[in-house]
Amino acid sequence: METVWITGGLGCIGAHATRYLLDQTECQVVISARRADPDRLRRVLGLTQHPRLSVERLDITDPQEIAGVLTRHSITRVIHLAALQTPDCQANRDLGLQTNLAGTQHLLEAIKRHGDRVQRVVFASSIAVYGHRSEYPPGPLPETIEPRPVNVYGVWKLAAEHLCRIFVDETGISTVCLRPGVLFGPGRDRGLTSTPTTAMKHLVKGHPYTIPFRNRQDYLYAPDVGAQFALTAVRPWTGFGVFTLPSHTVAMAELVEVIQQAAKAIGLPGGVNIGIGADEVPFICDLQYDAFTRHFPGAPHTPLRQAIEATLSTFATMHRQSDLD
Repeated sequence: METVWITGGLGCIGAHATRYLLDQTECQVVISARRADPDRLRRVLGLTQHPRLSVERLDITDPQEIAGVLTRHSITRVIHLAALQTPDCQANRDLGLQTNLAGTQHLLEAIKRHGDRVQRVVFASSIAVYGHRSEYPPGPLPETIEPRPVNVYGVWKLAAEHLCRIFVDETGISTVCLRPGVLFGPGRDRGLTSTPTTAMKHLVKGHPYTIPFRNRQDYLYAPDVGAQFALTAVRPWTGFGVFTLPSHTVAMAELVEVIQQAAKAIGLPGGVNIGIGADEVPFICDLQYDAFTRHFPGAPHTPLRQAIEATLSTFATMHRQSDLD
């Protein structure tokens, strides 16, 4: 029996990866998080228990706690998502360093010592490893373009990718680093680029909202990303690889227009104002993702309009149940 451990399993990607593994595979799933109370489990997973699910409270900066999970559950595959996002890294750089970079190192070292059954590691990197869009030529950009991290979050993600590469050289355990872009959808409630999702929540409640940034971005539907991480963990792969994930590249004005159209299509009240601010987020866009779809065919990539309709429908249901914050 395969046992997949998801660190940061109650974050946005982790929750969707967990749901995919429980619904679409026979794997045992272990999720760990700093805060794993029953209400959080209910809100992000829609359940508090499952016969194939185990939940661990864990601090990714503690090597002993990491070793304990590996040995207690006989882990065979690891999806490493535990990390602080950009605002928290900027506000507390030492904690960000210890969590995002040292935590990854602690995990890899623990697998060397205690993870004799581990066959696959999937690391959540980020498009933050690249530079500003203006630093690159126009047109679609290959994954092989030069990384130029725009902040410490991106620096630590890029450094952790190199740790993963060295880990493969030293152990032979196949490892994949995935670089998501801007996530939207159910479960996206933290981070610098969560505001388009927040706007959808406000629309469902009938409240105006202004998204602070206006530039083009690569948008990814959160359930798709969770499924992509899960599939990458369990499908055949050998060696080391780094991939960007399938996305939809649109300007903010276009995204807002699609949100309004989707709301009308599913019968939500019209006329709710979604404004657009003048800020620009520093992340890249127009990234190609052909390599991922070639190596992991069949991974979901929901059309943008359909994904936004599904998101709004989910939020509308939550709102009726007084469970939309």
